[in-house]
Formats: sequence, structure tokens, C-alpha cells
Amino acid sequence: MSLRATLQYLMPIELGGNHQLDLSHDARMLDAAMKTGESLLSEMFADSAAILLTTWERVYGLTAAAGFEEPLQMRRDRVTKTIRARGGLSIPYFINLAAGMGYAISIEEPIPSMTGWLCAGGELMSGEVLWQWGANVGGMNIYSFRAGNSSVGERLSWWPGYAELEAVFAELRPAHTFVYFNYEEE
Repeated sequence: MSLRATLQYLMPIELGGNHQLDLSHDARMLDAAMKTGESLLSEMFADSAAILLTTWERVYGLTAAAGFEEPLQMRRDRVTKTIRARGGLSIPYFINLAAGMGYAISIEEPIPSMTGWLCAGGELMSGEVLWQWGANVGGMNIYSFRAGNSSVGERLSWWPGYAELEAVFAELRPAHTFVYFNYEEE
């Protein structure tokens, strides 16, 4: 039974004229409200959100890298990974974090130039190097357009470079450190 017919049965008598137009209008508005309510069920979860995805990103403090439009799938993945992230300060934590994002990395911590630490001919680093660490990155995620997971106007195939990895590391790194990235060809 349609909503229009249901609304018609609510009236104690048969009315004509503009009342029929009002019933049709009210039924259309109720249909739209029902569809919106049903779509909100999928918006409750970050991995299926579209309309409320910007709200998810705002709540978790995620911002898109400047200069390009990110695909819907990538934005959903980033929010979901941020929700699931437990945090840590160890090298294995960051290596596993990158591996979960599809990147193969290694992390190096340069040794500062200090008496007793380096041998003759060793590479000299400044004293500030204690607060720096490097990520050597190889591999890349490729996003392909998929019906239901992508939105209109997106490219059929897209790869983010490494902006996604850099954004996540910048968000999760220890506050007193600086991360530099070395990108390796496969």
C-alpha cells in the first residue's frame, strides 16, 4: 500500500479538490523522509558513509592533502584506519601501521655526532638529529573505481602518491619528533 493511500484512509470522509493534491504532496515528502532515514543507516558507519563523511573526517581531525581531490574509497579507508588505530611509539608500530595501509617501509634513526658513538670517517649529523627519524617507503595503493564505493566524477584509477601515508604519520608521530620520507622505486 502506498503512503498516499494510507493517508487517504486516515480521513473520515472522502474529500476532493486541493485536498487530493495535498495528499500527494504529503506522501512524496514522507517518501523522501523515509529514504533519507534509510540512507542514514549506512551513514552510521565510516566505511559506508558518503553524506556524513566530512563529519567523520572533522571528528577525527583528518584533512585532505592540498592539491588534489581524494576518491571516496580513500577517504573512507583513512577514517576507518584512524578509528582502528590504537597508537604507539615504537618502530614496529609504525612499520605495521604502514603495512596495514599497503606500504612496505623501513625506519631508520640517524645517530648524532657524539664522542664515543661514531668512528673515524662516520657520517656527521647535527645535534638536532635526536628528534628526527626517517621512513624509507616502497609500494603504492591503487584505487579503482567501483560502483557503490566510488562517487560520480572520480577517476577510473587513482593512486595517492604518498600523501596518505605522510598525513597519517604526521598525525600519529610523537609530538617532539620530525619524520622525513625517502621514496624508493620498486
